[in-house]
Amino acid sequence: MPALRLFRASQALALSMSIALFAVTAAARAADFPMAKRAAIDAALGEAFAASKVPGVVVGIWIPGEGSYVATRGVSDIKTKQPMRVEDHFRIGSITKTFAATLLLIFADEKKLGLDDPVSKYVAWVPNGDKITLRMLADMTAGLHSYTEDDAWVKIAFSNFKRVWTPRELVDVGIKHAPDFPPGQRWHYSNTNYVLLGMILEQVAGKKIQASFDEKIFKPLKLTQTSWPVGDALPKPYAHGTTVQTLDDKQDDATNRNPSWAFTAGELVSTLADLHTWVVSYATGSLVSLEMQKQRLTWMTMPPNTPEHAYGIGIGIDHGWLGHTGELPGYNCSAFYLPGKKAIIVVMVNSDIPAGKNNPAPAIMKALTRVVTPGNVPQ
Repeated sequence: MPALRLFRASQALALSMSIALFAVTAAARAADFPMAKRAAIDAALGEAFAASKVPGVVVGIWIPGEGSYVATRGVSDIKTKQPMRVEDHFRIGSITKTFAATLLLIFADEKKLGLDDPVSKYVAWVPNGDKITLRMLADMTAGLHSYTEDDAWVKIAFSNFKRVWTPRELVDVGIKHAPDFPPGQRWHYSNTNYVLLGMILEQVAGKKIQASFDEKIFKPLKLTQTSWPVGDALPKPYAHGTTVQTLDDKQDDATNRNPSWAFTAGELVSTLADLHTWVVSYATGSLVSLEMQKQRLTWMTMPPNTPEHAYGIGIGIDHGWLGHTGELPGYNCSAFYLPGKKAIIVVMVNSDIPAGKNNPAPAIMKALTRVVTPGNVPQ
């Protein structure tokens, strides 16, 4: 059994979605890439989309002074053949971690916690909790085993996609294993880290994580199409997700699986327009102090990371691009920012099925960057 991968229908909502769509499409029309460059991007997208074999994709590229590009390919629903829409909602998986990390930094700015506070200050039941800091949870050096790498748990999760998991249940799965390594001594991507971090953030705030996200992030940035899902429903319109993450490895529609198993490691829903806004905000630190942004961008280059491809506090760097990928069964997203050019690229697909060894959204992003930023092509 493989490890489980993470990586409102009203007039008011319809109006807000229309405004978001207008903002994205208007920006693209106001500053289109020159015809030859646009043709090259079209060709790269067409080739990468075909190679990925995903049902559909939404892409946005914005490079100040050079141009912008917003496009869709394929369908949002393989049953109805509904064409993919720019305003479709997607489950963004581990991009959720960038929100949790930002909330951590905001609370550090507000002196509600310290990045180097031990976990044991907040919960007493975590092994090595006196030696694991909040920073280690956020930069993946805590050593806690990821619950999504527990085969027995994956089998249970795949046996009932409607089950509602509590954060404590998820962390308990991870900590029943021996630590992967002593705190701070190595780097390993672990979803247990971010679920535990979310539990601590809730304790510090005295409220549910979705309330803190709304107050500290969604409202200040006007992220009207980003939400903590209620149950297993997605806001309309939405892309239907296709996966083979099933007990028998057969293709399935994962759209309405309950995402509670991901919590602050991967539960959020968003759109192209909102991820455009969000990746700029957290990559530049618009909601935190300069000191906290410096902490965010302190790179963990210990293996398997390298200086060119490393991880900070809920953010990655990949050959100059700052951002994060996200995956939940049925969905795969990449959202990155290139500081030197102030360039933004967002790729959202409604499948998590790899084509060969390549996850679809990063593969499409790589193909596009070969055209628009040939000096900065991610791995």
